[in-house]
Amino acid sequence: MYVATIEMESDDDYALVSAPDGRFGEEGFELDVSPTGVYSTAFTLRTISGAFEIGGRAVGHEIPIRDLTLPFNLYAMPGQSIEETISRFRRMWRMGATVKWLFSTEISGTRWLNLRLAKEIGFSPERDWNIDGFARAVVTAVALQPMYESEEEHSSWSNPSAGSHTGAVLLSNPTDQKCFLEWSLDPATSWGFPDFSFGQEKHWKRPPGADAERMINTPALTQRLSVMADPMMDTYISADLSNAAGLFNGVEPIYWIPPYTDEVYVPVTCNGPADATCTVTMRRFWSAEAGL
Repeated sequence: MYVATIEMESDDDYALVSAPDGRFGEEGFELDVSPTGVYSTAFTLRTISGAFEIGGRAVGHEIPIRDLTLPFNLYAMPGQSIEETISRFRRMWRMGATVKWLFSTEISGTRWLNLRLAKEIGFSPERDWNIDGFARAVVTAVALQPMYESEEEHSSWSNPSAGSHTGAVLLSNPTDQKCFLEWSLDPATSWGFPDFSFGQEKHWKRPPGADAERMINTPALTQRLSVMADPMMDTYISADLSNAAGLFNGVEPIYWIPPYTDEVYVPVTCNGPADATCTVTMRRFWSAEAGL
């Protein structure tokens, strides 16, 4: 039987709150039963219906901020009174702090959420907790990014010698969510990097196959350039943090790697110095804490 390990990390502390065999860490924080918001990401299918239309049409999904309610049992531990345990717990969950919630299983590895306290911690002791060396606390938290994230992956290629050459990087997406690529391009006369459609031209009302091998070519780069395909981010940012979008005359990456895409090599081109390197980063987002 596979049992999850759940941990919490802050800027200055760590706690193991649930592990196989019912264990928890020496910090004295134990995740109690029936937490909510820990598992699948909430969503609502958005639909529209015309006048007199039978039924309707799906137009997308609304994915809200993730709300979590986390009940904890807090204990006095050897060399640590219950008051010290509670103080440590409060410091970890202090106002404005970010707590990394890590959920690990043998099959799915480790995924995490970044949580923030949404309201005061709930305590309701029946009597002074110093008498029993025990307290129950209820944390109400939010994850502004509601999807679980796992370790990102990278693929790089370097120009073998000065001049123009073509290489390849390896892309994949094992998750159930879209993967928007992030590129880092060294200074060079020009780069060409792929924005392949993976069969998704319909999203932009373009003919099937029209963008199957779409490439974006850069102007001359005098400093490193970051390219973000995620539409919620600035697309082109130079190393000095200036916005370089004006260099591309409105051309931007518009596609993503679809869910469950196997490994595939895609081309990159460079006209530039030897060892000029491009790196593509693939962040991994999942709608659930494990599986899929």
